[in-house]
Amino acid sequence: MNPHDDGEPGSLPAWRSRAALPPLGALRCFEAAARLGSFTRAAQELHLTHGAISRAVRSIEDALGVGLFERRSQRVHLTAAGERLRDAAAGAFELLAATVRELREPSRKPALVLSCEPSLLMRWLIPRLPAWQAAHPRIALQLVAGGGPVGFGEVDLAIRRNDFAWERGVHALHLFDERVGPVCSPAYRDAQVGGSGRNARLAAGSCLLHSATRAGAWDAWARAARRKLPADATAQTFEHFYFSL
Repeated sequence: MNPHDDGEPGSLPAWRSRAALPPLGALRCFEAAARLGSFTRAAQELHLTHGAISRAVRSIEDALGVGLFERRSQRVHLTAAGERLRDAAAGAFELLAATVRELREPSRKPALVLSCEPSLLMRWLIPRLPAWQAAHPRIALQLVAGGGPVGFGEVDLAIRRNDFAWERGVHALHLFDERVGPVCSPAYRDAQVGGSGRNARLAAGSCLLHSATRAGAWDAWARAARRKLPADATAQTFEHFYFSL
């Protein structure tokens, strides 16, 4: 067997023991099935059989140990894990496609370098790239994750929170207001949150999640909302907000 061979769909994937990612072919099968909501339509798009799509998806499910689809009434529905993998796979394939287009048709002008807050980059900007690239196919864009003051020169454009002083001569355009507030799972809310609406309050001993990049977010929210945080609340800190999600 070729050591670089991914094997037939449905066989034990070699990548499971040697790498963190499934083979590109299996991910392409999963992404098509997730996007189209049908193994049959995915097979038609990729010129494969229904069984090949099913085996490819099953190989990923077996290796990850989680179900990606629920099969009901001859239709497939994504699980929560499937939705997460769909979003990641779709973004990755779009970035690969954009890179391939750039390599095949080099831009006449240097790429515009856009710096953006990491969480906003992943959750808001990247999902909108396909539509933007379709509207502006001749503009090459390079994305850089970053926050805080911007060093224009190395960076052409930046998307930032308006919480620091801008240099003179910088043109700024307001995109939208930031909404800040506590979020939690329904189960945690039922166990740790009393009341509702403006009367909602955290129970004693609640665990507050903190981000090192915005260490004072809870206190800032409490002041703005005129709320008191539990004095005995415990804390868990993550290096970045995206990790806490």
